[in-house]
Amino acid sequence: MVTLGRFLIQKLAEHGVREVFGIPGDFALPLFRCMEEEGSLRLVSFSHEPAVGFAADGAARCSGRPGVACVTYGAGALNMVNAVAGAYAEKSPLVVISGGPGRDEMARGVALHHQVKSFATQLRVYREVTQEALVLDDPATAAHGIERALAAARHYSRPVYLEVPRDLVEAPLPEASSLPATLPRDDAGAVEEAAEEVAGRIRRSRRPVLMVGVELQRFGLGRAAARLAEAYGLPAVSSFMARGTFPSRHPLFAGVYLSEAGQRAVARLVEGSDCLLLLGVILSDVNMGVRLSRLHPARVIHAFDRQVRARHHRFDQVSLEGLLRALLARARGARPRRRPIPPGRAFRLARRLGDGPVTVAGLIGVLNRFLGERERLVVVADTGDPLFASADLDTEHLVASACYATMGFAVPAALGIQAAVGWRPLVLVGDGAFQMTGPELSHCPRHRLNPIVVVFRNERWEMLQALVPGRFNEIPGWPFARLAELWGGAGFQAGTPRALWEALLEAHAGERFSLIEVPLAPGDISPVLRRFTAALRKD
Repeated sequence: MVTLGRFLIQKLAEHGVREVFGIPGDFALPLFRCMEEEGSLRLVSFSHEPAVGFAADGAARCSGRPGVACVTYGAGALNMVNAVAGAYAEKSPLVVISGGPGRDEMARGVALHHQVKSFATQLRVYREVTQEALVLDDPATAAHGIERALAAARHYSRPVYLEVPRDLVEAPLPEASSLPATLPRDDAGAVEEAAEEVAGRIRRSRRPVLMVGVELQRFGLGRAAARLAEAYGLPAVSSFMARGTFPSRHPLFAGVYLSEAGQRAVARLVEGSDCLLLLGVILSDVNMGVRLSRLHPARVIHAFDRQVRARHHRFDQVSLEGLLRALLARARGARPRRRPIPPGRAFRLARRLGDGPVTVAGLIGVLNRFLGERERLVVVADTGDPLFASADLDTEHLVASACYATMGFAVPAALGIQAAVGWRPLVLVGDGAFQMTGPELSHCPRHRLNPIVVVFRNERWEMLQALVPGRFNEIPGWPFARLAELWGGAGFQAGTPRALWEALLEAHAGERFSLIEVPLAPGDISPVLRRFTAALRKD
């Protein structure tokens, strides 16, 4: 008979999982021993549970398969809730596996270490931030629970939680205890009716526009969205989170929408549309440039979370894939009307590499010049001005917490991405966010990871300072470049555009991880953040 632990490992592998991010703890030790003995999954460990969650989330976003985080009960899993909450908000298929108290221990009625209120407290917490949350405390039903949870992670592209009592990891499972998971399917009638209404609205409108969202990216539907734009002659824009989902050099692509904080031509196109089709777009303030009120509800069609909403009509059990298929079927034979779209803005480039102080605008120019000459670099931006500066970067591959907006995401997420898919990350992070999770770079040498990390150093939380000035935004300075050397990497200090360029070239040529420390003057922020904060003040 197969044991519970080995069945779980086998099913993870069947779903394409190749690595598990984790930190061992006493309640999880049987799980870790099982993984080590079984040997099919690579264990990538870190120092702090939030980093484990961010790394697994980053892996899930770029690999197209679930990212797995394995931690201990209580002090481990509860320490990771913020990272899981971000994955839920931003639709990332993260699988949380927590060791748990054994059945005999719980039956004694004595409190255990890491226990909060009751043995079920952790389960109740995770039910708030996951699609499925289960305790696998019955060998007769455990296999079906595992099948159902992993299928749900893929089907909904959201986190799931599995708690394994430590005395059941080696428990044998009954034969034929695994049943195929049953998940909601598309309602064929609802799909057809929704597509008929959406296609009709597009044809009757004078200024239809397509906005692609991150849900299209999660389900690999970017190319289908491009075919839809071509079939109906739709100008296309991207939400902030979905950068790279729609080909940026496609003739119908107009740019990234950030309302007042973004390009004016794109804002006019979107806000002037009489039929705005939002496919997989998360409607949140940061993702949409603050001003959601600029999108007139009567002109918006929103397809998200297996629903389509159009004015007062709502269609349930309609997946994006099903809707796209039905819309493309209705476009066959149609003669699309090509509409003019605003010319794409050229990305800011460093015209010369001077020896004066680096500014944020100058940093963006140097990075664009660097990215323009290199492929397969994925940009991972942390919350703060690095996130807003990334809006002006010419890249097809951008990963960020642009909806939930948690700090400390970028460094561990970048490590998870490189461990899972091999892409080399270019990380943009402020000194405040780096102080939260940046020391996880010390794990790079043993995991053979070599990201390039650019630290915006101004010794304060500059985005918060731009919102509400005060001494409470100040933070201590760290010797970032020196720390990188102590952790086994290469450290650089780049106080001028020329030094930054040379540091990027040397970092890219090297095999070790690199950290480039860029000093910035207080109050120097990116153009996008300046417009974003100005829009916030208007509210």
